[in-house]
Amino acid sequence: MSYFFSKTLVPIFISFLLPILVIAQKDEILRIDRVTERGVLLKKGWKYNIGDDLAWAKPEYDDKGWKNIDPTQEIAHLPQIFNEEIKWLRLSFEITNHLPLPLGIAINQAGASEIYLNGRLIHRIGHFDTNIKNVVAYDPNEAAIHFPAPTPGRYVLAIRYVLQPNIRYTNVFTASYNSFFKATIVDLIPTLYKQKSDSLFYSGVDIFTVGVVFLLFVLHTALYFYHRDNQLQLGLCIYLLLAWLTRVLKVIGQNQNFVEDRFWVLNGSNLLLSISILCMTYIIYRMANMRLDRYYYIIIIYHIVYIMISITVYGSPVQRILLLIASFYSFFVLIRVVKVGYYNRIKGFLVLGIAISLSLLGLILISSATQFLGYKLTYFGFTDLKYGFSPYVITLVFNAGFIAIPVGLSLFMGIQGRETNKALKKQLDENDELKNKALEYEHEKQYLLASQNEILEKLVTERTAELNHSLEKLQNTQNQLVQSEKLASLGELTAGIAHEIQNPLNFVNNFAELSVDLAKDLNEEIQKSDMDRGYVEELLNDLTLNQSKIQHHGKRASNIVKGMLAHSRANTGGREWTDINKLADEYLRLSYHGLRAKDKSFNANFQTDFDKNLPLVEVAPQEIGRVLLNLYNNAFYAVNDKKTKDTENTSYQPTVIVSTQKVNQQVIIKVRDNGIGMPEAVRAKVFQPFFTTKPAGHGTGLGLSISYDIITKGHGGSFEIETKEGEFTEFIIRL
Repeated sequence: MSYFFSKTLVPIFISFLLPILVIAQKDEILRIDRVTERGVLLKKGWKYNIGDDLAWAKPEYDDKGWKNIDPTQEIAHLPQIFNEEIKWLRLSFEITNHLPLPLGIAINQAGASEIYLNGRLIHRIGHFDTNIKNVVAYDPNEAAIHFPAPTPGRYVLAIRYVLQPNIRYTNVFTASYNSFFKATIVDLIPTLYKQKSDSLFYSGVDIFTVGVVFLLFVLHTALYFYHRDNQLQLGLCIYLLLAWLTRVLKVIGQNQNFVEDRFWVLNGSNLLLSISILCMTYIIYRMANMRLDRYYYIIIIYHIVYIMISITVYGSPVQRILLLIASFYSFFVLIRVVKVGYYNRIKGFLVLGIAISLSLLGLILISSATQFLGYKLTYFGFTDLKYGFSPYVITLVFNAGFIAIPVGLSLFMGIQGRETNKALKKQLDENDELKNKALEYEHEKQYLLASQNEILEKLVTERTAELNHSLEKLQNTQNQLVQSEKLASLGELTAGIAHEIQNPLNFVNNFAELSVDLAKDLNEEIQKSDMDRGYVEELLNDLTLNQSKIQHHGKRASNIVKGMLAHSRANTGGREWTDINKLADEYLRLSYHGLRAKDKSFNANFQTDFDKNLPLVEVAPQEIGRVLLNLYNNAFYAVNDKKTKDTENTSYQPTVIVSTQKVNQQVIIKVRDNGIGMPEAVRAKVFQPFFTTKPAGHGTGLGLSISYDIITKGHGGSFEIETKEGEFTEFIIRL
């Protein structure tokens, strides 16, 4: 605090005690007698000429033919020299008394210049070049530099000047003024000291303002990451980030000396300001639980128009007027929304209304200062003091107004959080009360339960015993059903085997009878005295052939019997390399003949499409045979059922097709029938144990279930079904 008083307030107080400026103008010569704190503004007496001649810098040059000008004006108000040509300014003045040394000169300009005093170049500001394309405009922002005029006498100040081509200027109230050339003679040492102290003051205010908004942004960002479901918190984070960037760009733009860069930075700040106002207005609408109305959409349209004008139009008061109207209209909409929120008794809207009012006060003050009181913003804050208003107070009020809304929104969120916590606490208290009541009820219930435990335990014991008995009985029943399924399968297989074994037995009987007759003929021929040796050999050959036929068909019958015995065993045996084509064909014929043996009226076509290059597969043949037998029986049952029910369709031919193929190291067996098909509800259940669609007494519902387990669990394959109700069913086995 002592540093602030010693470095800021004391120099300011001392500077007010400096001698008063006296400017006398006579015979068109500016006479400077003394310099005050504000210095001597070189405004009158200037002349200008278009062109370029270094002789124009000399004091003896006669400039009577030059035109008069006030170069301190905004460049847009000087159309006669607002161009890209090189031009000169001249000012004759007289120092009539000894002034405090050293003297300084504070300059604002919109172009690049060379400054001559009595024909001697004393300063270059910006990059001056006779090639207009290389010119770079530079504004010192009234930073005081040395002015070498040490003694009383007459001086000629000549300015060689050019504007940067194709440059964009801005005159929003945050950047204020683009003077053509504005020079002020000042007392250098006190001015530098005052400018340094002012710089510390305004920089400190800017750092404080930017820091407060940034800290609020960090705080609410952290709160959002802890509560990501709070979209209002996210909107506030976005607004605070936009407000912070707006202020940062404004500070950078005001401190920017290169005129072209200042245009882009300050217009970028203006763009972010418009977006932040829209975002902030949207947030307050959400806080008040209001839907977006025409007032909000008018703000959007208005700001779009303002941004387009601010970027494309220069030198017109329309830009500032639009900004002021947009700002005051935005505040009108905000106050209207705050009023709705306050009347709806939403906690925190009174604080929000106060914050918006403070921000409005800051806007009114800065607008009045720049538009009516003659204040202009530079690197060192407000200058050109009039009417005795303190620039420090205006700066503090303006910055307080800038941070008022961010702080107000943060306080609103805090109040809302407090109200939420109150509601949660109330709910927790209610929950505790309900919990206590529940505990009391639980105690009563436990007392009642304790009195009934013995009865319940006894009932549970009795019921458990009954359930165990029922479970054992159910398991026995299931075992019987599984055995019945096996027996049914065995019976169907036996019927097929009986029919199949009849063929070799018929051959054996026939060839045996023939052999008996041949033996008789042979015996008779041998008894003859004139035995025909050729005939005897023929009879022996026929007899031998018959015996081989008998042996062949006997072995075939024996193999069928062995297969039947193997199928009936409980232990199905190990795996062996098996010809799937032969196995599938054998069981297809056994199934068909078995069904024919049980029902003479049954008749169906069956076809085979076997892959001749199918390799041997290592499987348990009895198990695979059982699976195939189940599938064949079901297929023949389906086509027979369809033929029986659809007697009017004389063209229907019941057909079962069996095919094999090898695809990607897999052997695929397909059994397809053109029977009744399955609906989707049946298809989903066919592999469930005990599920069947056949009438009572025609199936146990275990055939497909056992087949599924044999293929998937026993052989690691897959079992699939493709079907369409009323058209076909196809079982696909992949091994």
